[in-house]
Amino acid sequence: MKKQAYVATVLSAAIFLAACEGDDGLDGLDGSDGTDGFNALVAVRDIPKGDAVCLGGGSALDSGLDTNRNDVLDAGEVTATEILECAATPTLRALHASPDAPAVNIWVDGAPALTGVDYTMGSGFVPMAEENNIQVEAIIPGVAFPGGVVIDADLTFDYSTETTVIATRSLADNGGVPFPLVITNPSDERIAEGYFRAQVVHASPSAPDVDVFVTAFDADLDGSAPVNGVDNPLGFEESTERLEVPAGAYQIRITPDNDTDTIFFDSGEIPLPAGADLMIVAVENQGPGSTPVQLVVLDGTTASMLYDTNTPASVVAAHLSPDAPAVDLLADATATPEDDMVLLASNVSFLDFCDISVPAPGEYIVNVALNDGGDVVLSTDPLSFAKGDEALAIVSGFATPGLDPALTDIILPGNTRSVLTETKLRITHSSPITPAVDLKIVERDAGFDGEAVYLAEGVTFGVDTTQLSVPVGNYDAYVSLAGAAAPAISVEGVLDFAGGEVLDIIARDGDAGPELLILDYSDEGNVAACPAPAPM
Repeated sequence: MKKQAYVATVLSAAIFLAACEGDDGLDGLDGSDGTDGFNALVAVRDIPKGDAVCLGGGSALDSGLDTNRNDVLDAGEVTATEILECAATPTLRALHASPDAPAVNIWVDGAPALTGVDYTMGSGFVPMAEENNIQVEAIIPGVAFPGGVVIDADLTFDYSTETTVIATRSLADNGGVPFPLVITNPSDERIAEGYFRAQVVHASPSAPDVDVFVTAFDADLDGSAPVNGVDNPLGFEESTERLEVPAGAYQIRITPDNDTDTIFFDSGEIPLPAGADLMIVAVENQGPGSTPVQLVVLDGTTASMLYDTNTPASVVAAHLSPDAPAVDLLADATATPEDDMVLLASNVSFLDFCDISVPAPGEYIVNVALNDGGDVVLSTDPLSFAKGDEALAIVSGFATPGLDPALTDIILPGNTRSVLTETKLRITHSSPITPAVDLKIVERDAGFDGEAVYLAEGVTFGVDTTQLSVPVGNYDAYVSLAGAAAPAISVEGVLDFAGGEVLDIIARDGDAGPELLILDYSDEGNVAACPAPAPM
């Protein structure tokens, strides 16, 4: 019974499977064809000048889909843009290198762009339009803009260029106006990795044709070639090509043409870093030292002085203490603990004054000692001197204990550069026997009661007017006790200012009472160098 039941079950399954297999059905319909896609296109396009994104013009890579299927990337189909090339906005910088010109303001299209640019001062690059009106205004006492405009030029600047305008030439030799030396270079030339770039400009009107050497420190110049080229001297208002040189430590030396035995300028060893883009301008030396030129380095953002390695500081010293004997002046360097005084001047007597060359840079305490190795009677606070610094140092007051004012030093900054359009004038109260005074300058023959061109009231011992810029003209000066109705000292008929004078007028005690000492730095014989002291 169990076996029969099993067979029946298998047969039932077979009959069921046979019943499931029928005939094939009809095929279904094909679907509709899809719509063709859009082609992606790219196109290089010229950018015209004046474009809002790329003002100077250039080229761009546009991309997008060709939605109208004309195989052209139309403006409305652009979905992305990559700027391939864009001309840089033109730039301008300026340098004041006219040795007897006043400070200037620079106007661009009637608006002030740079103000108070004095000798050896320069700017970084500033962006310009293609066409600009450039005006250089000399800052002249009593003359308002535009009366002092000495350069008025319409200049055109190309895109991807950088332009340097250097005011050169002496006003005295060029009809009272500077000359605009214009140097234009491409601004899109890259500097090779590990190199710096430099261009040298001769802008010193008093220097002859020169050779410029950039060498390893202390290299023999006879075996070196100048950067201006052999037998190609660099003349006034000429410049070298831009030169690329491996970064490192170098020495810059300038010599007269074909005369390597005479060194006009020596930088000593200086680092010149990779990537620096420099314009090095030789200008006339208007400060201390015997070198005829100094260097101004423009790096694109600012201007800095590079002084000859032997450039000192200059201090005019005046002994105006009526009861002090002859003195020696010594400088004690503060950088070292030992007593290492340098004798600056010896046997300076009452009413003597002279110019001292001070080694720089350095920080010193200046000691005033009795002559011939006597006691120190006065020591200044520490004084810092950089190369090219100038100062006036007055020793005044009473050396006798108990007398007032006591022996003291009056240290004033110096600026002896002559400016053709003005007179630089400073008045200092240095008479210890005289109380507070009024200082007055009037036009010639106006008298003590005339209208003051300059008036300082209640000036006490040790106080100065600071350096004034006085217009060209003829003047009289008066010193009176504060509030007095009559002068105590009159200077009449001698202050004839044609421009270019640099004066310190010092009220001092003389052998017969108060008097005025006039130091005229524009007269080379007026302030002589201190006699070289004997070695200590």
